[in-house]
Amino acid sequence: MNFFFRRQQSRPQPSPGAGALERIRLAVAGARFREGGVFEELIDALLAAGSVDRPDDSLEALRLLTERPALLLRLDDFIRRESWYTTRPAPTLTEADPVALALAGSHADGRIRERVVRRMLDRPSPELMPFLALRTTDWVRQVREPASAGLAVLLHEKPLLATPATVRTALLLNRRRHGAFALGQLRVPLLAESGAALSGRLLTAPEPAVRCFVLDTTAHRLGLRDLAALAESDPARPVRVRAVEAAARQAVWTDQAELLRRLARSRHAEVRITALTGLMRTGAPQAVLTHLDDPSPLIRALAREAARRTGTDPLAHYRAAVRTAEPPVGAIGGLAETGGRADGPPLTALLDHPAAPVRVHALRALRSLDLVPVPRVTELLRDGSAAVVKEAAGALAPSATRLPVDLLWDLLADPRRPAVRRAGYRLLNRHDRRTALRAALLASGDTHPRLAARGTSDATTRIRELAPHPWRTRPLPSLDADPAQAAELLALAERRRTELTDSVVDLLRDVLRPVSDRR
Repeated sequence: MNFFFRRQQSRPQPSPGAGALERIRLAVAGARFREGGVFEELIDALLAAGSVDRPDDSLEALRLLTERPALLLRLDDFIRRESWYTTRPAPTLTEADPVALALAGSHADGRIRERVVRRMLDRPSPELMPFLALRTTDWVRQVREPASAGLAVLLHEKPLLATPATVRTALLLNRRRHGAFALGQLRVPLLAESGAALSGRLLTAPEPAVRCFVLDTTAHRLGLRDLAALAESDPARPVRVRAVEAAARQAVWTDQAELLRRLARSRHAEVRITALTGLMRTGAPQAVLTHLDDPSPLIRALAREAARRTGTDPLAHYRAAVRTAEPPVGAIGGLAETGGRADGPPLTALLDHPAAPVRVHALRALRSLDLVPVPRVTELLRDGSAAVVKEAAGALAPSATRLPVDLLWDLLADPRRPAVRRAGYRLLNRHDRRTALRAALLASGDTHPRLAARGTSDATTRIRELAPHPWRTRPLPSLDADPAQAAELLALAERRRTELTDSVVDLLRDVLRPVSDRR
């Protein structure tokens, strides 16, 4: 193996540059899938990028590595485990080559790790900070203590050394013994009077975990407008939740209802519910009442509480809304939550609506109220919208045995639409064991990969359920198949032998043999 602790002067240096960095990218991508030998390749690629003459390549190589903190921790374990049993000479710690320095920090010899820590502290850089944070959890006190003390001093004197990679590494280290120290020290510069620059830089980090860490630490010090902007625009839900909670809290304390109204118009449900809760606390239920038709069930429930406080009848509102030419889907859901059997006809009428989302929500409402008109919903099993077909199959599932079985087989054999075949398979699965097994065997050969995978899995499970086992005390289930049906099942299984495996097909043959022998 080509490990980092070979003396750099004793081997020819490969030419650094884009080729070596591309090798690192490929090795990092391979590590995601845990490909064999990836750590040896990664170490070789890092050493190829490291150079005394071109330190910028070394720093870029470290940045590529620290973008994956979990990989950094695994690499640290690998190097320590492999180098423990070697008799190779210790590495030459070259200050101008950050790669060699960073990798030497994982050596099994504690004296080498201690020297590395002191070199890192003598010439600190943002790229080396994750490696320094890693050594604050070292199991050797003589390594851990100087690393911890040095990290604390560096973050106090030069807080901008803290990079998003350092924060992500510290978040992972927090699960280890002694791991809370690095994360605690990263909070100190954020809470300092001069921490605005660091906070602003980390809030622009691409990793949601870093932004969440900053908000958990400094949300009380951020401006209300900044928090509102984060709540409205951040792509990560956990960040939006933290930002809107802090913004709503400040807005309630300072009585800024207008900002809460703005947040209540957000396209994100988690932002709207927090803002509307704030409006309720400021005594503005009328502003919440306008959200009776919201797509979110939680927001509709809050709006109904506002309706109760203002004397409004939400059921009457929903009944009027579903009779309009363009009923809001939230109103259909609200009627399902508050209505009764008298609301079946208007909801059934919505099954003819030209908009697919309206038909989908009408099906859900009828299913929720246990008012499914089976003949009408059966027609929707061939609807032009795949979402409607799926919802219709779910609504008909309790009545599957009452449907014409020939219709279901026709659905499973539909030549063009996987959604229709999935609906047929779902309903056939509700029939007896023999019908369900035949459907699974047919589906296992479907051209749609997901349906084929489900059919194969279900067929395997059903066949194994039929097999006798020494530990089974209950009577075995029976297929109740006559000789012709048994022969058909076996023929279907033989056709799918590759997918089902030989053992499963042979098991089905053994199960069906007593029936076949009577032919």
